[in-house]
Amino acid sequence: MSWLKRVKGLLHIGRLERELDEELRAHIEMRAQDNMAKGMTREEARYDAQRRFGNSMLLKEDTRAMDIVGWMETLGQNLRYAGRALRRNPGFAATAILTLALGIGANVATFAVVHAVLLNPLSYPHPEELVRVYDDLRSSNTHDVGMPLQELWDLQDRSRVFQDISALMAADANLTGGDRPERVELLGTSANYFTVLKVPPQLGRVYTQADAQPGFTMGVVISDGFWRRNFAGDPGVLGKKIRVDGDLYTVIGVMPPGFRHPGRTLTTEVDLWAAAGFNAPPFPQPVLRTVRLLPGAMGRLKPGLTVAEAQARLDTFSAQLAREYPDAYPAAAGWGLRLVPAQEDLVGNVRTELVVLLGAVGLVLLIACVNLANLLLARSASRQREIALRLALGASRSRLIGQLLTESVLLATISGAVGLAVVVGLRSSLLRLAPADLPRLNEAGLSIGVLLFALGASILTGVLFGLAPALQGTRRSQVNSLREGSQGSGSSRRQTRISRVLVASEIALSLVLLIGAGLLLRSFWHLLEVRPGFEPRQLISARIWLAVPNDPTQDPYRDIEKRAAFEKEVLRRVSALPGVEEAAVGGATSLPMSSARNQTAFQIEGRAIESERAPVAEASGVSPEYFHVLRTPLVRGRTFRDTDNSKGQPVALIDETLARRYWPGEDPIGKHIRFGVAQTQNQPQNPWLTIVGVVGDIKSDGFDTASAPHIYASGYQSPSYAEVIYLRTDGDPRSLEEAIRREVQAVDPTIPVFGVRRMDEILAKNLGERRFALQLLGVFAGVALLLASIGIYGVMAYTFSRRTNEIGIRMAMGAQRQDILRIALEEGALIVAFGVVSGLVGSLMLTRFLQSMLFDVKPTDPITFAAITALLAGVTLLACFIPARRATQVDPLVALRYE
Repeated sequence: MSWLKRVKGLLHIGRLERELDEELRAHIEMRAQDNMAKGMTREEARYDAQRRFGNSMLLKEDTRAMDIVGWMETLGQNLRYAGRALRRNPGFAATAILTLALGIGANVATFAVVHAVLLNPLSYPHPEELVRVYDDLRSSNTHDVGMPLQELWDLQDRSRVFQDISALMAADANLTGGDRPERVELLGTSANYFTVLKVPPQLGRVYTQADAQPGFTMGVVISDGFWRRNFAGDPGVLGKKIRVDGDLYTVIGVMPPGFRHPGRTLTTEVDLWAAAGFNAPPFPQPVLRTVRLLPGAMGRLKPGLTVAEAQARLDTFSAQLAREYPDAYPAAAGWGLRLVPAQEDLVGNVRTELVVLLGAVGLVLLIACVNLANLLLARSASRQREIALRLALGASRSRLIGQLLTESVLLATISGAVGLAVVVGLRSSLLRLAPADLPRLNEAGLSIGVLLFALGASILTGVLFGLAPALQGTRRSQVNSLREGSQGSGSSRRQTRISRVLVASEIALSLVLLIGAGLLLRSFWHLLEVRPGFEPRQLISARIWLAVPNDPTQDPYRDIEKRAAFEKEVLRRVSALPGVEEAAVGGATSLPMSSARNQTAFQIEGRAIESERAPVAEASGVSPEYFHVLRTPLVRGRTFRDTDNSKGQPVALIDETLARRYWPGEDPIGKHIRFGVAQTQNQPQNPWLTIVGVVGDIKSDGFDTASAPHIYASGYQSPSYAEVIYLRTDGDPRSLEEAIRREVQAVDPTIPVFGVRRMDEILAKNLGERRFALQLLGVFAGVALLLASIGIYGVMAYTFSRRTNEIGIRMAMGAQRQDILRIALEEGALIVAFGVVSGLVGSLMLTRFLQSMLFDVKPTDPITFAAITALLAGVTLLACFIPARRATQVDPLVALRYE
């Protein structure tokens, strides 16, 4: 019979049973006929035939076991019996289900995030071919310094690495024409951007290489969110005009709802995509290879080319470019190209954190399994008589193990369903616990992969906590089982040993989690002690963007004097707002702890760049009040003045990090620096800046990174189009948002105000990922400690409840209460010691994976190891002490009569 026919037979199981009964009756009848032929009476013949044939029920079970029908029937019987067993013990069932639902639900929720962020491939054709391309200066360990336009052309035409490669330039943009100006996020790309991604629009078309122009093309592609927000999802949006930075663009396409730019953005999702050749206004002219115009690039590798092979080719190609253009790529800079898979680039540093959290929540589930296994071992003592009787009646050991495992798997499956329902019901609340900037978080949800994980985790959990009790409960001989299952019998020594090993395992696993949480806590504490270089309390920032039209002649802020005048007027107005104590303005890169970066190479007068590492620093333009408003100290010299404008001598301030690095042991005041690298005589030169002061370091990349060197130019000499307003106020900062917008738009009604935030919120966001990991790991460690304490308490209480008679005999023969207490604590201390030693070994092996998540703390920090070990040992010994003390209070006469 084919497998398919057997499965179909399940639909006619009643008929199959009748056929089997008829076949058995036919065999018995044939034997009876033979007996009657030998002279037996009919009754004797049938009795002898039945006796010789054997137990018909066992034969039917053996016959069924040889077929999938029988296997399914056995499974159904096991499930029905398991269901009745759980209904008979509702307290045990409820406790086990809640415990497992917590563990399985936490695993499912964590895996859903890991699956979305790390495992789920990017939603583009052949996503493994997508890479980000970065320029690094290895001599100064400076990454992502930007790319010259000519280099992009060389990579496309000469490198033999890419099918296509596109520039990426994310920018703020002003959308006007509505009730009020609105800030939108625009991504300037090469014309082949969508060719690289190979994603079609849901409406209209995307731009292609055929649309390429030296400057911006006037056809833009919009996101689904922008379409619904600004056009109410109007299908007739194609061909409509929108005014962005003063220029009229035509909507040519709308991307699908699930489409996202495969990279990190400025502040929000990309609203508009515009193609540009970057070789005409509004981009600076002439285009120089020494000017790193493009912030980044993204490419698609040639088919069959791995990232490692592509990197090897790029290393050779970059060496060739460095030889061809030594002025643009000085040997001292150690310039090179770096490829990063697009998914890895998007995920960033969260991979380690998510993997650690998934491992931690897995340990919690494992501890819960160990706890339940112990509970089932204790419970199996009351079922020893039942199991022994079933073995005596002919049940095989494998049949009983299958029955007991079915009970465990059913319990785990119910728990998994409950945990999954909780995750679904609380999905939005659970996602809010994660940092808002966690990449791809919006993709986390119930997918086929997550559902399969939930099912697999439930089944595996049932097997894990049910296997040991099942094997232990069915291994004893029938006589011993009947004796030990009788009332008044003591628990077997083997069962007690297994219980103690399980509890020691709980303690070991708990110690690993607790030490991990302790290391993160110490690391977080060290981060909080780092001074950011400014005073964030009562300080708010608001961002503005001055439009940059494609036609420079239409730019009202093209002249430095006009941008400086705008800054001064805005400062004057916002300084007069009620509750504002001080105000300042700086370029977008002056905002601490932000993603805006402007790593710029510079020269030091009198020093040949070839003789040292190429100097690179963060450059920002700020108003004279900036350092006073931020409470950043002036170390020496002076700060900027109002007279440091376009008509005055070009000046600069540097921070202490830059002063120590390039003028160690000497005073940098009066020295001269210039932005850019050495240039030829035919190229324009940036002016020399005189250093007039040294200020304290301000953290720009985060608390856990070394301070990058900074050069500050006068905001009135080099005002930026992207600016940040800083206000120090004694009132509620949030109440000022509308007032700031009103004053800015009183100066220019086309300028939107956005990103109004308190600086302490910016600091908190910077610590968000670390806080998230610490909180979750701390919760998991706390649950593990609780479960371990309950586990050892339960084992000790059960052990002494079974030894009540022994304790009575000891006390009747003269043992004192302190002797009984010592015996009890010694047994508990032995379990704790075994668990602690195992946990320390495991921690030494596993905490090295936390290295990238730690700051100023070693993975083997002895203080953390000693403190956490003492905490765990103290709590678990206390859990031992309570049942041990209760055992010493037993009346000897009562104990001797105890059954």
